[in-house]
Amino acid sequence: MKNSDDKSKILKIRPFNMANFSGGSGYLVFSLIYQAMAIIPAMIIIWFFSLIKLPKNETGEIEQAKAGKHFYYISVPVSVILIIIATVFAFVSNYGTFTEYWFEIILIAIVPTVSAFFIIRKCHQKVISGSNTFKMILVSFISIFTVLAVTFVLCMFMVDPIITSLLN
Repeated sequence: MKNSDDKSKILKIRPFNMANFSGGSGYLVFSLIYQAMAIIPAMIIIWFFSLIKLPKNETGEIEQAKAGKHFYYISVPVSVILIIIATVFAFVSNYGTFTEYWFEIILIAIVPTVSAFFIIRKCHQKVISGSNTFKMILVSFISIFTVLAVTFVLCMFMVDPIITSLLN
């Protein structure tokens, strides 16, 4: 049987918050995975419905003001629902330690969705202005997955160690 010093050395070898995975903060990785799983269908819904029947004037040109309103009618409710779903999944998958890791949960639940809204809005404006639709959709997907990756790295290597050191 190993003594407790050997156990602590083994736990310290594990990266970031996985050494104490059952403590709650390790489950935040799953919250981010749930966020990614929710954001992909939301992006598809926003792109699909915002590009169908773009308002055009008599000459066949897209009316930018009406197209922008049409985008907001679709994207704002989808984004709000996505934030609610992400927050609920973050609470459920967090193993009951909301009081300790609330900042990280809120960060994971809100940052990717709000970023997705602004990224898609910018790409949608470029589509209305005449840019290639497929290229802008691809740019938005890559940008949003970059935001998810940056959020993951930020939480894993900055926020979580700070919270863990404050709590210990």
